[in-house]
Amino acid sequence: MKTWTVTAIALVVWLVTVSPAAAQTDLKIPTIAWTAAAGADWATTYQFSSKYGDVLHERNPLINGLDQHPAWLVTAGAAMDAGMWVAANRFLGDRHPRWMKVALYGAAVYRVYLAAYNIRMMQQAQSIIAARPLRN
Repeated sequence: MKTWTVTAIALVVWLVTVSPAAAQTDLKIPTIAWTAAAGADWATTYQFSSKYGDVLHERNPLINGLDQHPAWLVTAGAAMDAGMWVAANRFLGDRHPRWMKVALYGAAVYRVYLAAYNIRMMQQAQSIIAARPLRN
């Protein structure tokens, strides 16, 4: 099993089953939505980094140094997501559950956008690669 798959599965299990906010019924669905959207972003990030690394590059300045190492790139991104979730849960989860819900849904929408962007960029990269002249 790939490193990013194990990381994603571990994060999903941790977020949904162990976390205090996920245990609250009003935050469980937003947490699952955010986790699924983040997983889609991680999967497409891994795919573009491993298959189109010569054409596409990570744009996040915090982790773009791992561009040539797809598993580490996704693992670092997942670790950042986990840290942000812990911080948001600590400061918003119990005291401001409505804001936490808004933050989770907003982050989910953004991650779906990133996954769609990654897919679009991979399609463009495929066109670029197909248009390259063959080398002898």
